[in-house]
Amino acid sequence: MYWFLVFLHVISAVFLGSFLALPFTIQSLAARTEDKLKMSVNTILYFTRFGHYALILLFLSGGGMVIGYGSYPSMLWVTLSTIILIVIGGLMGVISKRMKLMKHTESLEEALQENLPKLKILSWVTFVLIIIAVFIMTNRQLFS
Repeated sequence: MYWFLVFLHVISAVFLGSFLALPFTIQSLAARTEDKLKMSVNTILYFTRFGHYALILLFLSGGGMVIGYGSYPSMLWVTLSTIILIVIGGLMGVISKRMKLMKHTESLEEALQENLPKLKILSWVTFVLIIIAVFIMTNRQLFS
């Protein structure tokens, strides 16, 4: 069972790590025309949905490994890990909400111009938090 949890955890972490490309993808939206822009927005929406599923699997598999198989980590490590993953999920939700609102407007290009600065900031903050989460997860001994 432990190896299955590790497998789920690694697959989920790899998928979440692919969000490191999100700031660059959002930056490239400005150069797209109407049809390609709509397809790109839909792709990002599906991507954020599966990102939330990856976060749920990370919580479940990580929690299962800590409770069932690991030496008990410090409360600081558990708290930091949980808070950072919740904030990442929240940021992905905000990005998804903005994308959905853009998708349902009459002029997608105008809506993109309005939301692009906010989307860039949100995606870069998500990028940084994922890097911090990887550091915290791989250096548990620093927080004991």
